[in-house]
Amino acid sequence: SQRLHDDALCEDDCELGTGATVWPGSIVLLKYLEKVAHDPRQCNILEGKTVADLGSGTAITSIASALLGASTVVCTDGCDPVVDLACENIHNAVSFMDRGAKTSLTSGENMEEINLRRCDFRGCNIIAQKYCWGEGMSEEEIALDIINGDQNLKHGSRHDVINERMQSRAMHFDVILGADCIVPKLYPIEPLVDAIDELSSDETISYLSYEHRHYEHFDPAEEFRRLADLRNLDVEVVSDHEMHPKYPANDIQIWKVTRSDKYCGAKWPMRGTQKVCTSGGNIRSNHKSLLVENHL
Repeated sequence: SQRLHDDALCEDDCELGTGATVWPGSIVLLKYLEKVAHDPRQCNILEGKTVADLGSGTAITSIASALLGASTVVCTDGCDPVVDLACENIHNAVSFMDRGAKTSLTSGENMEEINLRRCDFRGCNIIAQKYCWGEGMSEEEIALDIINGDQNLKHGSRHDVINERMQSRAMHFDVILGADCIVPKLYPIEPLVDAIDELSSDETISYLSYEHRHYEHFDPAEEFRRLADLRNLDVEVVSDHEMHPKYPANDIQIWKVTRSDKYCGAKWPMRGTQKVCTSGGNIRSNHKSLLVENHL
């Protein structure tokens, strides 16, 4: 069977960095979303929603979001080769799962000119584009009129309304996803929190997977929570019993980030009794349990 590429596109693999790997945090996050979507006692988190996927890497969470009912998914990464990889994987997923389906994914000079890669996948608009956390989105990033406007807007008229909509509406999403993006040894945390703040309305819900990793300068979880507090963002740890039973990881958590009703200076955890992974403990990984063959 055809599989999504996680090791191609660039001859120099270092250009892809961490974006060329499907990390355990991505699996834990998408299986949590799948569990909720298929649970008749809960509302599907993604059904009919506009979704921003931050640091998407291989685009696995973006593809999963489309399959779970999202209306629009903007698949983003800060590295051009990784965006190209995501674009190729989306194209392969569409071609494999909907054989014969047409996509409007572009390549070469045309791709560079309009900085847009998009396709229609089972009723979901998927857009792959470069986005640097917290730096805003430019007028050339055409995804804006899909998210903030009429889903049935004709393709030919998209360019004509971008400026008007950028002036009249802020770019906010219903759901923001971030799989294993909190890695201070490689990426500063504050731009990620800025991005969530920038793309969130009062109703936006962000779901982040966090893998415990020791960092000598500070505790990443506490630092994220501190920065979120400063931006009026509330952080909640999803309880273990809400996770997918076949895809848990004892050093990976799902965080739910929402806009606070008012500033809250309480210490972590802000709700419930679930404790965040901290750098003081010696946590043994069980990532081998996430391998698909273990559950066939």
